[in-house]
Amino acid sequence: MAYYFVAAAVLAVIPILTLYKVLVGKLKENPSSQQSIQQKFIIGVALCEIIPLLLIVYGYINLAPVNTINELYIPGFIVLFLMAYAIFFIFLQRNVDVTPEAKPVVQSFTLISLALALGIPIIALVSLFMMAP
Repeated sequence: MAYYFVAAAVLAVIPILTLYKVLVGKLKENPSSQQSIQQKFIIGVALCEIIPLLLIVYGYINLAPVNTINELYIPGFIVLFLMAYAIFFIFLQRNVDVTPEAKPVVQSFTLISLALALGIPIIALVSLFMMAP
């Protein structure tokens, strides 16, 4: 049961990170196209989060407390690792090959991406806490 939330987090973060990597590369090359790149990113994130949101709804429909807290350790560690990986990946991509004129644009895109990439994993962690006995 707890793995519905883990699957939702994985299926949300991995495509968003891939989309971020592609679009931040384009943004570094041409900072003046910030508006169209952010629009493509928001649309891509919305499409990437359809299945994870359905998994979260299904998980809430079947939400039941676990027998012991030990059943939540592995799913919790997976979600925490995924969150740490997303933060590390996004901040690492922010600092690679950035020209001084593109730095403010890439910085704002990074913060938007970080918030969107961590939304579903935070929901997954809260859901795991709700399953605690």
